[in-house]
Amino acid sequence: MEQEGPPEPGIDPERPPTLPTGPHPTVGPGTITMPRWPGPVLAIGGALLFLGALSAITLIDQGQLVVDDPRMVAWIALLGGALFVVGLVYAAVRQVRVRAYLPPERYRGPSILLLLGLVIVITNLIALPFASDAAALLMGTGEMTLLGTVVILVSTQVALLLVTWLFVVRPRALVGVPVPGPDTPGAIRSGLVWGLAGWFAATLVSAVVVVVLDLLGIEPVPQAAEQALAVIDPWVAILAIAIIAPIAEEVFFRGVAFNAWLREGGRRTAYIGSSVLFGVIHLNLVAFVPIVLLGLILAWVYERTRNIVAPIVVHAVFNGINVAIFLLERADIIQLPT
Repeated sequence: MEQEGPPEPGIDPERPPTLPTGPHPTVGPGTITMPRWPGPVLAIGGALLFLGALSAITLIDQGQLVVDDPRMVAWIALLGGALFVVGLVYAAVRQVRVRAYLPPERYRGPSILLLLGLVIVITNLIALPFASDAAALLMGTGEMTLLGTVVILVSTQVALLLVTWLFVVRPRALVGVPVPGPDTPGAIRSGLVWGLAGWFAATLVSAVVVVVLDLLGIEPVPQAAEQALAVIDPWVAILAIAIIAPIAEEVFFRGVAFNAWLREGGRRTAYIGSSVLFGVIHLNLVAFVPIVLLGLILAWVYERTRNIVAPIVVHAVFNGINVAIFLLERADIIQLPT
């Protein structure tokens, strides 16, 4: 993403930089050095502590383990989770500081996978106070509150934007990437056209995947967004799924992940990496292949226009059509084949 302040010398904002050659120093005069080991030690140790305490809580609930003070086990789980978060944050801060000495044409932020790990953690922390709403959504039992529904639907998007701001925008990790980019009206037009094309392509692939899974005897599991559409207010669905989600996801997956891997590994790595990661985060077997296909289209549109607005519009059109179809079916206005 475009960073604060004037562009640094040697950066052309209108075209992606070529990959640099040769070794680059990662420390120099004034660089604050930080040891590597605390990050992985805290993260791995915290994860093991958390999982162990969680297993103990499960055994206690089943009557297979007796302890004098069950609350202590819960505190241990909380401590493990806190150590895990601290480890991830330490590793991210260290990578930002070490990479700050790289040339401006390189990606100078934390590993994309590390950023995604932070997104997952922050998402769960945001949604934690609304666990009952999440259970009602996933299990189909109980009532969902309006606030809980909104928080659950946008928690990942909030986490994506927060992580992007803290670890990419603020440290100027992607110098020279224009935001939004050149010719925004043209980017909007391209987004509308390719949004429709992408929806038709992904829908066709989805149908093929459903048929294949049916032949294999695998029952598709709906995404959380699909389950939410059956119960939430239509305006909440439109705001969360058709507006907020496209903005946040494109800023991270195309604006950050695509550009970072383009600078560090080339076009193939950027296309495949950002698209597969985009599919993985949706956690749905049926939707995985269509979403990866959509990710490839989004990456191509972004590279073609060099304007982040274009993939946002493509994504919004795709999600908007799906939301409209679900809501029309819910209102018994149309009937979809089962």
